[in-house]
Amino acid sequence: MGTTSSVVNEFIKLAKKTDYELTNMKLIKLMYISQGLSLSLLDRPLFENDTIEAWKFGPVIPSVYHEFKHFKSGPITKNSVMLEGDNWQQLSEPTLKNKDDKKIVLLTWQLYQDISAKDLVDLTHMAGTPWSLTYRPDHNRVINNDLIKRYYDKFITNLDKQLKSA
Repeated sequence: MGTTSSVVNEFIKLAKKTDYELTNMKLIKLMYISQGLSLSLLDRPLFENDTIEAWKFGPVIPSVYHEFKHFKSGPITKNSVMLEGDNWQQLSEPTLKNKDDKKIVLLTWQLYQDISAKDLVDLTHMAGTPWSLTYRPDHNRVINNDLIKRYYDKFITNLDKQLKSA
């Protein structure tokens, strides 16, 4: 299992490789979706060192939002960094090492790279989504991984049915 920073850096790498601009809002939505796909397909979180919260504009990983908010709505141009131990002089750019984790990130990227951040917000706001079942105005509440898993289990089942009927 990766860290939040290693998953972030994998998305940034894919965006650079495919020449797509990746904004903070789009990154956060892709992180949420990849967590859901991992919970469903691998039966485990992609990352568990951070929570996903229901905010006004959808699911948010607060640490990712705060790390990249200075980019505003512009493209992210730097990798995520982590502190090494207690030494503020030692920062690293974590990389995702697990093959299955990389496959989940790549799958998420392939499914959603062409969808705008605004459209991803709309997708995550639909009725019946974990966000819609958790969000309360003016309260940032943690979206439970079990709720995310149940939603993405249904998503995968529906996707499988569509593929078999095509």
